[in-house]
This record gives sequence, C-alpha cells and structure tokens, in this order.
Amino acid sequence: MHVTQLFDEIRVYAGAAARTGVQFERDTVRRSGGCCRSLTELIRKARDAGDGYYLPLDLWPVNTERVALQKSWVVASSDAL
Repeated sequence: MHVTQLFDEIRVYAGAAARTGVQFERDTVRRSGGCCRSLTELIRKARDAGDGYYLPLDLWPVNTERVALQKSWVVASSDAL
C-alpha cells in the first residue's frame, strides 16, 4: 500500500514562519528547493533565501500558528562579568 506524505506550504514574513493552509503531495514538492526535511532546515533556508517552503505535516509544532525564526539579541552588561 502506498501512503502519500503531505507537505504544508510555509510562508516567511517579518522573521516568522506560518502555514498558509495549502497542502501538497510529496511528489509535487520533493524536487523543489523549498522542500525541507526538518524545521531546522526550514529555518536555515529561510534565513538564507527568504520565502516559500514546504514542510511535512507531522514536523510542524503542535498547536502552533507561527514559529519565530529569529531570536532577539540579549546584551550582557559589563557589571555581570
């Protein structure tokens, strides 16, 4: 039996990734440069090139609408050293 793996379309805007609600079969996106095998790969590609990725449905964090791709810098004061 052939099981079809589905991928979510992911858009990146202002440092956050969000699902668009559009899904594709693996065969449609697997040769695309935007096809990601993990959330880590999606974050790396988004930092390098911007928008338009595909991620397997089961890899998106549960009950999460958006994923922040950039962390704010934390400045250590010289008093702490």
